[in-house]
Amino acid sequence: MVKTDGRTTRGQENKRQIVQALIALIREGHVSPTAEMVSARAGVGLRTVFRHFKDMETLYREITSEVDSIVAPVLATPLKGNTWQEKLMHAIERRADMFEKLAPIQAASLVHLHESEFLKNQQVRTVELQRHLLRAFLPAEVVKDKFLFEALDLILSFESWLRLRNDQQLSVKQAKKVLQRSVEQLLK
Repeated sequence: MVKTDGRTTRGQENKRQIVQALIALIREGHVSPTAEMVSARAGVGLRTVFRHFKDMETLYREITSEVDSIVAPVLATPLKGNTWQEKLMHAIERRADMFEKLAPIQAASLVHLHESEFLKNQQVRTVELQRHLLRAFLPAEVVKDKFLFEALDLILSFESWLRLRNDQQLSVKQAKKVLQRSVEQLLK
Protein backbone atom coordinates (compact mmCIF):
# COMPACT_ATOMS: atom_id res chain seq x y z
CA MET A 1 0.00 0.00 0.00
CA VAL A 2 1.35 3.41 -1.02
CA LYS A 3 1.21 6.07 1.65
CA THR A 4 0.25 9.56 0.61
CA ASP A 5 1.99 12.50 2.14
CA GLY A 6 -0.49 14.59 4.15
CA ARG A 7 1.20 17.79 2.99
CA THR A 8 0.72 16.84 -0.66
CA THR A 9 -2.94 16.04 -0.12
CA ARG A 10 -3.44 19.28 1.84
CA GLY A 11 -1.64 21.23 -0.88
CA GLN A 12 -3.84 19.80 -3.62
CA GLU A 13 -6.94 20.56 -1.57
CA ASN A 14 -5.73 24.14 -0.95
CA LYS A 15 -5.13 24.62 -4.67
CA ARG A 16 -8.63 23.34 -5.49
CA GLN A 17 -10.16 25.61 -2.84
CA ILE A 18 -8.28 28.62 -4.23
CA VAL A 19 -9.53 28.00 -7.77
CA GLN A 20 -13.09 27.42 -6.53
CA ALA A 21 -12.89 30.63 -4.47
CA LEU A 22 -11.86 32.62 -7.53
CA ILE A 23 -14.68 31.15 -9.59
CA ALA A 24 -17.22 31.83 -6.82
CA LEU A 25 -16.08 35.46 -6.52
CA ILE A 26 -16.32 35.94 -10.28
CA ARG A 27 -19.80 34.36 -10.37
CA GLU A 28 -20.86 36.79 -7.63
CA GLY A 29 -19.91 39.71 -9.87
CA HIS A 30 -16.33 40.48 -8.80
CA VAL A 31 -14.77 40.70 -12.26
CA SER A 32 -11.34 41.40 -10.83
CA PRO A 33 -11.03 39.75 -7.42
CA THR A 34 -7.77 40.39 -5.58
CA ALA A 35 -5.48 37.72 -4.19
CA GLU A 36 -6.58 38.86 -0.74
CA MET A 37 -10.24 38.25 -1.61
CA VAL A 38 -9.41 34.83 -3.02
CA SER A 39 -7.36 33.80 0.02
CA ALA A 40 -10.10 34.95 2.41
CA ARG A 41 -12.80 33.07 0.47
CA ALA A 42 -10.64 29.92 0.22
CA GLY A 43 -9.81 30.06 3.91
CA VAL A 44 -6.06 30.01 3.26
CA GLY A 45 -3.30 32.51 3.80
CA LEU A 46 -2.20 34.91 1.09
CA ARG A 47 1.19 33.17 1.00
CA THR A 48 -0.58 29.89 0.26
CA VAL A 49 -2.25 31.46 -2.78
CA PHE A 50 1.10 32.57 -4.15
CA ARG A 51 2.78 29.29 -3.23
CA HIS A 52 0.40 27.55 -5.63
CA PHE A 53 0.07 30.35 -8.14
CA LYS A 54 2.98 32.69 -8.81
CA ASP A 55 0.58 35.49 -9.77
CA MET A 56 -3.07 36.12 -10.52
CA GLU A 57 -2.43 35.39 -14.23
CA THR A 58 -1.47 31.82 -13.33
CA LEU A 59 -4.59 31.51 -11.24
CA TYR A 60 -6.77 32.76 -14.10
CA ARG A 61 -5.32 29.99 -16.30
CA GLU A 62 -6.82 27.44 -13.92
CA ILE A 63 -10.31 28.64 -14.75
CA THR A 64 -10.06 27.08 -18.20
CA SER A 65 -10.95 23.69 -16.74
CA GLU A 66 -14.20 25.20 -15.42
CA VAL A 67 -14.94 26.64 -18.87
CA ASP A 68 -14.12 23.30 -20.51
CA SER A 69 -16.51 21.47 -18.17
CA ILE A 70 -19.33 23.74 -19.38
CA VAL A 71 -18.41 23.77 -23.07
CA ALA A 72 -17.51 20.08 -23.61
CA PRO A 73 -21.00 18.60 -23.11
CA VAL A 74 -22.48 21.23 -25.43
CA LEU A 75 -19.98 20.39 -28.18
CA ALA A 76 -20.57 16.67 -27.72
CA THR A 77 -24.32 17.00 -28.35
CA PRO A 78 -25.40 17.16 -32.01
CA LEU A 79 -27.65 19.97 -33.14
CA LYS A 80 -31.32 19.08 -33.53
CA GLY A 81 -33.28 19.80 -36.66
CA ASN A 82 -33.91 18.49 -40.14
CA THR A 83 -32.98 21.68 -41.97
CA TRP A 84 -30.05 24.03 -41.47
CA GLN A 85 -32.54 26.71 -40.37
CA GLU A 86 -33.87 24.43 -37.61
CA LYS A 87 -30.29 23.59 -36.61
CA LEU A 88 -29.50 27.31 -36.50
CA MET A 89 -32.42 27.96 -34.13
CA HIS A 90 -31.25 25.07 -31.93
CA ALA A 91 -27.70 26.49 -32.04
CA ILE A 92 -29.07 29.80 -30.76
CA GLU A 93 -30.74 28.00 -27.83
CA ARG A 94 -27.57 26.08 -27.02
CA ARG A 95 -25.28 29.08 -27.32
CA ALA A 96 -27.55 31.19 -25.17
CA ASP A 97 -27.64 28.55 -22.43
CA MET A 98 -23.87 28.10 -22.58
CA PHE A 99 -23.19 31.84 -22.72
CA GLU A 100 -25.42 32.38 -19.72
CA LYS A 101 -23.39 29.88 -17.68
CA LEU A 102 -20.08 31.34 -18.85
CA ALA A 103 -21.05 35.03 -18.72
CA PRO A 104 -19.38 35.91 -15.38
CA ILE A 105 -16.15 34.15 -16.37
CA GLN A 106 -16.16 35.75 -19.81
CA ALA A 107 -16.81 39.20 -18.35
CA ALA A 108 -13.86 38.74 -15.95
CA SER A 109 -11.69 37.57 -18.84
CA LEU A 110 -12.56 40.63 -20.91
CA VAL A 111 -11.53 42.89 -18.01
CA HIS A 112 -8.05 41.35 -17.98
CA LEU A 113 -7.66 40.84 -21.73
CA HIS A 114 -5.38 43.85 -22.18
CA GLU A 115 -2.86 42.55 -19.62
CA SER A 116 -2.81 38.84 -20.36
CA GLU A 117 -1.35 37.04 -23.37
CA PHE A 118 -3.02 33.85 -22.17
CA LEU A 119 -6.47 35.48 -22.10
CA LYS A 120 -5.87 37.13 -25.50
CA ASN A 121 -5.03 33.72 -26.96
CA GLN A 122 -8.07 32.17 -25.26
CA GLN A 123 -10.26 34.89 -26.76
CA VAL A 124 -8.91 34.20 -30.25
CA ARG A 125 -9.53 30.46 -29.79
CA THR A 126 -13.05 31.09 -28.48
CA VAL A 127 -13.98 33.28 -31.45
CA GLU A 128 -12.51 30.76 -33.89
CA LEU A 129 -14.40 27.90 -32.24
CA GLN A 130 -17.68 29.82 -32.43
CA ARG A 131 -17.06 30.57 -36.12
CA HIS A 132 -16.08 26.97 -36.85
CA LEU A 133 -19.24 25.65 -35.18
CA LEU A 134 -21.36 28.04 -37.22
CA ARG A 135 -19.67 27.03 -40.49
CA ALA A 136 -20.14 23.35 -39.66
CA PHE A 137 -23.89 23.26 -40.36
CA LEU A 138 -24.61 26.32 -42.48
CA PRO A 139 -24.99 25.68 -46.20
CA ALA A 140 -22.04 26.63 -48.41
CA GLU A 141 -23.92 29.54 -50.01
CA VAL A 142 -24.45 31.19 -46.60
CA VAL A 143 -20.83 30.66 -45.55
CA LYS A 144 -19.57 31.99 -48.91
CA ASP A 145 -21.67 35.15 -48.54
CA LYS A 146 -19.00 36.92 -46.48
CA PHE A 147 -21.19 39.71 -45.17
CA LEU A 148 -24.08 37.41 -44.28
CA PHE A 149 -21.76 35.01 -42.46
CA GLU A 150 -20.04 37.87 -40.59
CA ALA A 151 -23.41 39.30 -39.59
CA LEU A 152 -24.57 35.90 -38.27
CA ASP A 153 -21.30 35.47 -36.41
CA LEU A 154 -21.67 38.91 -34.81
CA ILE A 155 -25.29 38.39 -33.80
CA LEU A 156 -24.48 35.00 -32.25
CA SER A 157 -21.33 36.14 -30.44
CA PHE A 158 -20.63 36.13 -26.73
CA GLU A 159 -20.31 39.90 -26.85
CA SER A 160 -23.84 40.25 -28.22
CA TRP A 161 -25.13 38.00 -25.45
CA LEU A 162 -23.35 40.03 -22.77
CA ARG A 163 -24.77 43.25 -24.15
CA LEU A 164 -28.32 41.91 -24.32
CA ARG A 165 -28.15 40.54 -20.78
CA ASN A 166 -26.06 43.18 -19.00
CA ASP A 167 -26.40 46.48 -20.84
CA GLN A 168 -29.90 46.05 -22.21
CA GLN A 169 -30.99 44.10 -19.13
CA LEU A 170 -33.08 41.57 -21.02
CA SER A 171 -34.10 38.28 -19.42
CA VAL A 172 -32.63 35.07 -20.81
CA LYS A 173 -35.89 34.37 -22.65
CA GLN A 174 -36.02 37.89 -24.10
CA ALA A 175 -32.37 37.81 -25.17
CA LYS A 176 -32.90 34.48 -26.95
CA LYS A 177 -35.92 35.95 -28.73
CA VAL A 178 -33.86 38.95 -29.88
CA LEU A 179 -31.18 36.65 -31.29
CA GLN A 180 -33.75 34.47 -33.04
CA ARG A 181 -35.60 37.46 -34.49
CA SER A 182 -32.34 39.06 -35.64
CA VAL A 183 -31.27 35.90 -37.43
CA GLU A 184 -34.71 35.39 -39.00
CA GLN A 185 -34.72 38.97 -40.32
CA LEU A 186 -31.19 38.64 -41.64
CA LEU A 187 -32.03 35.46 -43.54
CA LYS A 188 -35.17 36.88 -45.23
